[in-house]
This record gives sequence, C-alpha cells and structure tokens, in this order.
Amino acid sequence: MKKFILLLSTFFILQSCSEDPAIERIKSGAFNNCDKATIDDLADNFFASPSWVTIVATDGRNYVNLTGEMTYDEVPVDALVQFTAPMYDNAGFEINAFEMNDLPQNAFMIGALVTAMCDEY
Repeated sequence: MKKFILLLSTFFILQSCSEDPAIERIKSGAFNNCDKATIDDLADNFFASPSWVTIVATDGRNYVNLTGEMTYDEVPVDALVQFTAPMYDNAGFEINAFEMNDLPQNAFMIGALVTAMCDEY
C-alpha cells in the first residue's frame, strides 16, 4: 500500500510540473514578422519576470496570458499580453489583447510591441 501511495504521489508531482500544452505551443512558436527566436526567448529577453498562465475567460474561451514588467517611454509598466489558446497541435494563435498598467492598447500598439520585442532580441 505504501508503494502505491508513493507511486501515486510521484505521478501527481510530475503532472503538476508539466506546463499546459497551450502555453508550450505559444512559447515554442514565433511571430510571423520575427522568426529569429521563439516567443519564449523574446519574452524572457524583453520582460522582467515573465509569467505564463492559461485562463478561461467569461466568454468561455481559453486564453494564455503573459505578464511581466517592461519599460514604455522610459517608465516601468506592468504588461499583459493575451494570446488565443491553441487547443491542438499546429493550431494557429494570435495576440488577442495587450494592456499596460491595466489600460487596453490598440492594434497599432500590439504591432509596436512585437516589433520592439524582435528588435531588442
């Protein structure tokens, strides 16, 4: 019985250490205009303390949120980049939203963010 409990405990620990497949797909992907690095590499280089989490929004859809600190106009800001969550292998994804200090940004700013992340890499 003790061996079974130990085996079961090990299984749950290993499961909890694995990352959500949607996060893994986005991290290993690349932006269309910047294929010189993965999104994970770009995020690690651009954001201070990047963090990834999968959420189910009030609209019932799955999203992946990337949060971290960045500098905008020489001022530190808290950023959130929200991706549509790819639900199967080879599924496409895109940036759904971008916020700085909880203020939503427009499509121009999303493009500027991707360009800045790529240029800074």
